Amino acid sequence: MRLSQEQFFKRYNLDRTQFESANINWNNLLEIYEDYSTYKETLKATADYISNLLRTHPGAHTVRSRIKDTEHLIDKIIRKIIRNKDNDPNYYIDINNYKSEITDLIGIRVLHLYKDQAVNIDRFIRENWNLEEKCTIYYREGDYSKPEEHEDSEHFEFKVHEAGYRSWHYLISSQGTKNAHIAEIQVRTIFEEGWSEIDHQLRYPNHIDNMLLTKQLMVLNRVAGSADELANSIRETKVNMTSLVSENQKNKILIEELKTQLDSLLSDYKVEKEDKEKLQAKVKELESSLTVSLPRDGLFKGYNFNGDIAIPGPSSGGYSINSWTKPGNLVIQTEDNTFFDTKKYLSGYTHPAIKRDEN
Repeated sequence: MRLSQEQFFKRYNLDRTQFESANINWNNLLEIYEDYSTYKETLKATADYISNLLRTHPGAHTVRSRIKDTEHLIDKIIRKIIRNKDNDPNYYIDINNYKSEITDLIGIRVLHLYKDQAVNIDRFIRENWNLEEKCTIYYREGDYSKPEEHEDSEHFEFKVHEAGYRSWHYLISSQGTKNAHIAEIQVRTIFEEGWSEIDHQLRYPNHIDNMLLTKQLMVLNRVAGSADELANSIRETKVNMTSLVSENQKNKILIEELKTQLDSLLSDYKVEKEDKEKLQAKVKELESSLTVSLPRDGLFKGYNFNGDIAIPGPSSGGYSINSWTKPGNLVIQTEDNTFFDTKKYLSGYTHPAIKRDEN
């Protein structure tokens, strides 16, 4: 069935005046439409191969793939031509170059639970595929203070996304047959995926300029960002609690051994009452110095609360929200008791598990 221009413009909320000003030929778009309807069937095998390999990474919670819908391709081509005509009046997309100009014919999404997992997924992608360009890391304006903002490097380009979008984007080349295919890989957290899906469903394509929806969705965007920070915080709390409780158990055993030895010593030798009381006071002092009580009567007994939640950080006697590391410099203790700093990684450092010297 031939694609109707009138119905298409209405369905995708396209501006006919802009279309005509960009000197776009509808018949050329129909040629692309017919060609791609056949070509897209060849992309599925490549998409499946990339997705299945990404699923082997332990940090990948969910991997989804899609081949670009034919009508969505035409819509994207129209919008891209209109957008680029302002800077380059000769810019055009036709049947001969659309496969290279539209780089997300194959789209892969890798979803992970915790923000810091992106760095290990990044390494995995670089080990297995050639990148067509730098990885672009999109973030929301306000996520970082000015001193915390990242600078572009050899491997990363940082961009503030006007809609608050947070994601790591890769263009890779994969060649399962004679012809290489370009695929776009997007890496982001589950919370960001949830916001992105809701934003897309409610605003596109007919409500992009609706300011009321945009403002409400930006609030939801901030909630998603905060949820990511809290998820990392909760995980660090769990790791540190486990470590502290384990350390306390060891200290309790040592104290019990000390008490046994002390009792034996006191029974074998005549010790002045005052000296005996001093020694026993020292033992009690050791017992009271244990950093965390076992949570029999409350999960966070022994923890310091500032506000409604306890956030991990090096505060005295417990955890304090004021000591939580800011988003621009996320430092996480992993299950194997190593630490890595996201900001250092993005500046050229690697995850400690890679065992690379920083000298």
